[in-house]
Amino acid sequence: MSKSIADIQLKNDFIAAPLAGYTDIAFRRLCLENGAAMAVTEMVSVKGLCYRNPQTERLLRISETEKPSCLQLFGSDYRDFVKADELGYLSKFDIIDINMGCPVNKVVKNGEGSALLKTPSVAADIVKSLCDRGRIVTVKMRSGFAENENVSVKFAMAMQDAGASMVTVHARTRAQLYGGKADYSITEAVKDALDIPVALSGDITDEESFLQRKNCADFYMIGRGALARPDIFNVLQGLKARSKRDLIMRHIELLCEYFEERYAVNQLRKFMAYYLKGERGTKELKAKVYCLDSVDKIKEEIEKVFT
Repeated sequence: MSKSIADIQLKNDFIAAPLAGYTDIAFRRLCLENGAAMAVTEMVSVKGLCYRNPQTERLLRISETEKPSCLQLFGSDYRDFVKADELGYLSKFDIIDINMGCPVNKVVKNGEGSALLKTPSVAADIVKSLCDRGRIVTVKMRSGFAENENVSVKFAMAMQDAGASMVTVHARTRAQLYGGKADYSITEAVKDALDIPVALSGDITDEESFLQRKNCADFYMIGRGALARPDIFNVLQGLKARSKRDLIMRHIELLCEYFEERYAVNQLRKFMAYYLKGERGTKELKAKVYCLDSVDKIKEEIEKVFT
């Protein structure tokens, strides 16, 4: 059964989460081909867009399969978001997601990401400024900033009041970074309190972990769990898993379609740590990939292992 964010219908409940350095156009398309209803871009600096930074602009590429499309932005000044929209950067995206959960120091020290949990009025101004311009806005947040802090319901309600059409809750605090376990009862409490859809983020890596969290939210946003298995979105819908070899080869095809070889090789080096985790007889390949300097050489080694 399809669900919606504002007036945008999604074909199922599963969304590929934004992951800096990983969810480029190639990986998002791979997730969409394997059952994700929507795939969110890497987080993009709104200041970078205001300065027309070419490297930032590169992150905005989307494929024809991204319907609906979702851009995640981070920043702390609503005027920057308005300017980025005035410059035309947001117009091709159906949904604009605001990052209010990133725990990285270089983001937080600028009052961005999870630092916005401490300044809900600033966060609300960002949401409202884009909603007033006719944008469909969603928010991705954490449960709190300090250790054991839980501001999730109060903060999420403030975002709803500002005009947000969905809130995604990563139920860890900023202090936890990526350690410990996400407390999905927190997401459930937010869902009970809000009138808009709520997405759950954190620790969904397989069918068992999904079933533990099923019915806690309207949507399920999967990030790290998709790095090793981009077909997790299909698997959680009861469809057959693809072979690891097929997933890797398709990923290589897509990287080569959208990027130059050097970038493709660097991405494959990162992804192989996930793809090959737990696979027998791949220890040598893991080490070898870091030394290979061409896509063809990497493909050759993969074929040796998986055939």
